[in-house]
Amino acid sequence: MAMVYVLALGCVLMSIPTAVLRHLGHEKTRFVAKLAAALLFCAAGFLAATQREIPMNFATALMLVGLVLGLVGDIILGLDRFVPEEKRNFLLITGGTPFFLGHVAYIVVLASLSPLNLWLLPLFLVLPILILGMHKAFNLENNLVPFLFYSLVLGAMMVFTVNIALQGGPLGRLMILPGLLFTVSDSSLFLGKYLPERRGRPMPVLYYLVAIPYFTAQALFALSVSYL
Repeated sequence: MAMVYVLALGCVLMSIPTAVLRHLGHEKTRFVAKLAAALLFCAAGFLAATQREIPMNFATALMLVGLVLGLVGDIILGLDRFVPEEKRNFLLITGGTPFFLGHVAYIVVLASLSPLNLWLLPLFLVLPILILGMHKAFNLENNLVPFLFYSLVLGAMMVFTVNIALQGGPLGRLMILPGLLFTVSDSSLFLGKYLPERRGRPMPVLYYLVAIPYFTAQALFALSVSYL
């Protein structure tokens, strides 16, 4: 079991050079670091599945599917610096699809584990309301519908991770942060795409707010495979 935690920690640590290399503009090396981090969280999840005390079940299998979808999304979005500017929006939507499906897989797993505390439902609407409030300022008309769908999924992720966290135990402790971390990461990805168009320059801090929270969340989901 210790090796599972080593792999998960390695994933989190690898997210730091991923962000630094993006900041420095070393895109080829950054892609390699990002791929390594993604492979580490997948490796942690699959190793955890082999070390379970009980046989693999539906929740475990679906969690592994979610991790693999995250790897696929990382590969696609990692190519964004290697394509012409006019194709990056298409790549964002294409790469976002595996993440969307991976988030849905995580949500289905978490929803199957415990009845939902209904007072958490307002969290569903926080991000869609923000998107609707900002869509004119950021000229999101072409992407408004997919962004709204994605924001609903992020809201659901927060609802169901917090719901499991409230149950306590080893799994509950792992689920305290992933929903929030995914929200921070994806919101930073969104701002990193649209803010430079308004400010005339990028915000390097967003590179760190995309990579480190994202890989930390994936590492926590990988660790959760041991307790499903």
